[in-house]
Amino acid sequence: MKYFLTILFLMLVSCSQHDATSYTTKDAEERFVKSYPDLKIDSIEKINNSFFEILIGEQIFYLTSDLNYLLAGNIIELDSGINLTQQKIENFRISVLKTLDKKDTIIYQPKKIDHIITVFTDVSCPYCKKLHNEIPDLLKNNIEVRYVLFSRNGIDDDAYADMASLWCSEDKKDLLETAFEGDFIKEEKCENPLAKNLELAYSLRVNGTPMIFTESGKVIPGYVPYKQILNTLNN
Repeated sequence: MKYFLTILFLMLVSCSQHDATSYTTKDAEERFVKSYPDLKIDSIEKINNSFFEILIGEQIFYLTSDLNYLLAGNIIELDSGINLTQQKIENFRISVLKTLDKKDTIIYQPKKIDHIITVFTDVSCPYCKKLHNEIPDLLKNNIEVRYVLFSRNGIDDDAYADMASLWCSEDKKDLLETAFEGDFIKEEKCENPLAKNLELAYSLRVNGTPMIFTESGKVIPGYVPYKQILNTLNN
């Protein structure tokens, strides 16, 4: 199988006389951790006789089988043209999103569902409000929207308190409209998923809002019109 590696950077990590083919994933992990003790490895596997693949969140590194070089970039299978690195990242996102309980989201559901998008939204974000205004058109195009309430400025932000209160309200959708308009929200307390949402966002490298995830693991960052979302979903 032929591969093309697009190298973003190359780093010498060791010098070894060891037979490259005899190194195990445990050897590779120990070598990586020795050089980068502060990085937490999510998974590591030997993908062929040339590379170990190391997954850290949404970042993928390739350690040469002789444990001498660490590379970051995209591996593309020449015969199929498939970007194997991107495919791995998308599969990782899918696995993380599967841990999200629907009960921890605010769902806008059309009569017929062709697509589902998961949207990290913040009531203090003007572009989130702009995307929210696209909800009727998204529903008309059979797109279910699942909102994950996410305070992009952390737990000490006013938006975090507002979203915690609206979650505790009897009608979350009505109060969500109120929050997007910037109107006063009465403080209410109950068990809410906002802390879990922060952890989920960290795992998915959500660094801004809105952030849209498709069922196939693709990301649509920031606000885009519904037609562009539909185009992404259909391609």
